[in-house]
Amino acid sequence: MSNEIELKLAVTPEIADQFSQILSDFHILKQDKLFLGNIYYDTADRYFAQHKMGLRVRSENQQFTMTLKTNGNVTGGLHIRPEYNFLLNSAQPDVAVLQQIENITLPTDLKLAPIFSTDFMRQWWLIECGKNTEIEIALDRGEIKVKDKIKPICEIEFELKSGELADLFTFVANLSFVDGVRLSSWSKAKRGYQLTQGGLSTAKDWLEQWRVFLDVEKSAVNSQQVLTALLNYEQQLIEETMQFGIDFFAQQFIQTVERIGAFFNLYHYYVDNGHLIQQVFEQQLERNHNLDENMVLDIVESNQYLFEQIRHIIRLHSESKDSQQAMRRLQNLLQQGQYVKRMLNLMRMVN
Repeated sequence: MSNEIELKLAVTPEIADQFSQILSDFHILKQDKLFLGNIYYDTADRYFAQHKMGLRVRSENQQFTMTLKTNGNVTGGLHIRPEYNFLLNSAQPDVAVLQQIENITLPTDLKLAPIFSTDFMRQWWLIECGKNTEIEIALDRGEIKVKDKIKPICEIEFELKSGELADLFTFVANLSFVDGVRLSSWSKAKRGYQLTQGGLSTAKDWLEQWRVFLDVEKSAVNSQQVLTALLNYEQQLIEETMQFGIDFFAQQFIQTVERIGAFFNLYHYYVDNGHLIQQVFEQQLERNHNLDENMVLDIVESNQYLFEQIRHIIRLHSESKDSQQAMRRLQNLLQQGQYVKRMLNLMRMVN
């Protein structure tokens, strides 16, 4: 068992096409390109999904690996989770091997069936960036398939192989992204399970979710807990907004109003509670020497910028009644490179 520590970015095909050039200035230790076929398995009652685990068998150059990923922590686009890997002689999962994993209790009558597949071309690089720091970067382009349903895969994963977590944040923050990119908290497995259910059907009530956050704020023992809850709220809101897409929200004027209003509440809170960032910075400074006072200023300025942008979108939507245009502007805002850098700074503050 090992802990996988990675950041994930969802990117546009245009960014994917440019990515090799973006990495050309770095010290590349190894690189390769290969096709990966993956089949995810579960029980009839979705035991693994219910317990926030994912079980897959991967085919790579006629070699087979079974991987069990268990529930871990996801903050923004940072994924830290235990995983277990086993070499197999065929593409069939080995239930007996799974039953022998320590600290994990599985049903004794585990009956598995294929649920969905993820097939993609992976281009990867092992980058050396500083003393004792190596980061493996994987650009994946392909498809998630459930019978006749298909969803595209276009994402970049940055896995910390050696070094400090701060090195990973710094590396990604220094990449020359302008737009067409965002942090992603949804794994391929989660997207696959969503597709088995016909995709997303009902958007969350984000006014109710905001009340839940305010309850957390009241009961939190320190500012770091508040900021962590706020960051998780923000990432989930972004993820759902991007997964549903522009057309879904633009169907009805009020749906667009409610979605943009959820972001208004978020950025208004950040601006009204600017002291929160400073408090977390001071709490973290003693144990995290990689934090810089300029980070606080950058976050505060970014929050003010986002608040002004969302007010502009609200005004535009109110005047034009054009929900398509309003949602397109919101999505473009969420996929700016500077938005990614802001989220990375926030993640530094809470990790």
